Amino acid sequence: GIGNHFIVYHTPNVPQIIQGVEIKNSGQKGILGRYPLHFHMSESVFGSVVSKNSVRDSNQRCYVIHGSHNVTLSENVAYNNFGHCYMLEDGGEWDNLFQNNIGVRTKVLPIVDHPKHGLSDHFPSTFWITNPANEIIGNVA
Repeated sequence: GIGNHFIVYHTPNVPQIIQGVEIKNSGQKGILGRYPLHFHMSESVFGSVVSKNSVRDSNQRCYVIHGSHNVTLSENVAYNNFGHCYMLEDGGEWDNLFQNNIGVRTKVLPIVDHPKHGLSDHFPSTFWITNPANEIIGNVA
């Protein structure tokens, strides 16, 4: 797959601050877990903030939280991307805050580019929220 990916991987109890970053032409089409910005199985990362970033022209998804809790995503932009943009991956994520983010031009990745992914990838959503135990405030799609 073409495109870089940024992953916060298995970092419980280690707050992460990611602010003011432009991420362009990232994510690897059809490769599971290779997204522009991805918290992966980090458990509680209380104090983690992802804010004032932009993901544009992504090859696969945008901001993905998987198996991680207590992340604040605020004032981010997602523009002209393939796949889900602000995503809780499988429902095992809680106490995350999505606030004042915007997503524009979320596009379907052609099936030939991602045949191994789940059904949800055939119907991408700007905000893919799989667990109601998270706060979603003031976002725009």
